[in-house]
This record gives sequence, structure tokens and C-alpha cells, in this order.
Amino acid sequence: MLIIAVLDTILDVLGIVALCLELKSWKCDIETTSLIYGFHLIGCMILLVSIWEQKPEFITPYMMSAVFRVIKVVRFTIYAFIDAWLFVAIIHSIILIFGLVFLVCVYFWYSKLKNES
Repeated sequence: MLIIAVLDTILDVLGIVALCLELKSWKCDIETTSLIYGFHLIGCMILLVSIWEQKPEFITPYMMSAVFRVIKVVRFTIYAFIDAWLFVAIIHSIILIFGLVFLVCVYFWYSKLKNES
């Protein structure tokens, strides 16, 4: 879980940097995106806390923010391919793949903790 939280935080920062480099279109709503990525960063930090305090309640914010982030990343990936933003398309495709894998891993850990309590 530590690796997931750290890598996901790095991917969040990389995603915002990629979008800021390509602020050429109306489709890039940086305020909403920053809010979602910020919420996800907080979810990653709470996920770090859940490593030591193994309670399912600490995992819920991460999973909720991860779902919102996946939706936003899918949207930006589609827009990036349409507008030929190659850098944004590649970065957000990577974020999407890792985000889905991380979400599934965290969900299984959440299920395990929920069954133990």
C-alpha cells in the first residue's frame, strides 16, 4: 500500500504538470481538475495512515477520489487524443492504467480489512 500511495501521488503531480503545459483549450478545466487531484492527494495520505491504523474507514476516501480521478482521466485522455496533445495523452493513459490497477488492489485490501473486523 505504501508503494501505491507514493506512486499515485507522483502520478497526480505529473498529471497536473502535463495539463498545465497544454492549457490551450477550453476543455482543460484546471480548477476542477486541481480539486479532484487535490482530493486524491489527501486520499493517498490517508491511505498511508491506513497502513499503520488498519481500519477500512481510512481506505474509503482514497477509493472515492480514485473513482472521480479515473473519470476525469478518461475525459482528458479522449480530449488529448482528439486535440493531438501527445504528451497529455501519454501521461493520462499511464495514469489511467496505473489508477485502475491501484484501485483494484486497494479494493481487495479494503475487502480483506472489512472481513476481519
